[in-house]
Amino acid sequence: MLFVGRMSVKLVDQSIDVDPKKYVNICERNILRVSNKLDDYLKSQEEKNIHDIRTSARRLDASYKTLPRKLRRRKQIRRFVDKSKDLFKINSQVRDFDVISEIIGMNGNPQKHENMIIPKNFEARRTLNLKKAMNVAVGLRKLPLPKIKKSSVSSSKVNRRFNKLIRKYGSRIQLNLPLVMTDANKVTELHEMRKDCKKLRYVLESIPHNNTSNNSLFKLEEDLENMQDKLGAIHDCDATVAYLKKSQKKSRTGKDVIKSIMEERKKRYEEFLVHCKSDILNNKHRSELFDIPKPAYNTSKQ
Repeated sequence: MLFVGRMSVKLVDQSIDVDPKKYVNICERNILRVSNKLDDYLKSQEEKNIHDIRTSARRLDASYKTLPRKLRRRKQIRRFVDKSKDLFKINSQVRDFDVISEIIGMNGNPQKHENMIIPKNFEARRTLNLKKAMNVAVGLRKLPLPKIKKSSVSSSKVNRRFNKLIRKYGSRIQLNLPLVMTDANKVTELHEMRKDCKKLRYVLESIPHNNTSNNSLFKLEEDLENMQDKLGAIHDCDATVAYLKKSQKKSRTGKDVIKSIMEERKKRYEEFLVHCKSDILNNKHRSELFDIPKPAYNTSKQ
C-alpha cells in the first residue's frame, strides 16, 4: 500500500493494467513535447522556455525509465534521452542562479545588500551556462526523433516495469516522510523526498488515463505535485543558504541575509508540516501506517 498526501492507493501488479498502444502514444507525445519545446528554447532562452524544456525533459526521462530493458538499450532512444538530460542539468544550474538571486533579493535590501552578496561574476557564470546549454540544445536538435513501435511493447513487461518503479519511489517516500516530519534539519532527506515525489508523479503520468485506476492515480498525481511544490520551496531556501555560507564566510551582511532566509525557510517548512499532519489526521489508513510525529517547529503561532 502506498500512502501519499490525502490518497491511499493500492499499487500492486494486478492494479496496473496498461494498454501498450496507448502507452506508446504517451511516450511518443513526450518525445514530441521535447522537440517542440526545444524549438522554442533555441529561439529564446527566456525563463518560460527554460522551465518548459526542463519539464519536458523530465517527462521524457520518466517515459524512458518505464520502457522495457530491450528498448532502453536502443542507441537512438538512449542518445536522445541522454542528450535531453544533459540539457536539463545545465538549465537546472541556470535556474539555481535565478532562484538564489530572487531569494536574496526577497530577504534583504537590494540597494544595500544584493550587490555586496552576489559576486560580480555571478551573471557571467549564468551566461556561460546558457551558452553551454545552447550548444547541447543544437546537438539535441540534430538527433533524429526516436520511434517506438507498438509491436515492440508487451503489456506484461510494461506492467512489471511500472510496478517496479512505483514501489521503488513509493517506498522511499514512505521511508523519508516520518524523518522529515520530525526533524526540519533533514536537508538531504527533504531534497531526496522532493525528487522521489517528482519521479513518481511523472511515472504515473505515463500511465494511459483510461485505465481502471485512473481516478485514484490522477488524485495521487495531484497530491504528489502539491507535496513536490512545498518541498521545492524549502529546497530553494536551503540551496541559497548553502551558497551564501560558502561565499560569504566573513560577511556580516551575508549572515544577516542568511538569518532572514532561515526565517522564511521555517515558514515554508511549517506549511509543509501542517499539510502533512492534516493529511494524516484526515486519512485513517495513513494514521495507522505512521504515528503522528511531534512537530519540529511549533506551528500553533502561524
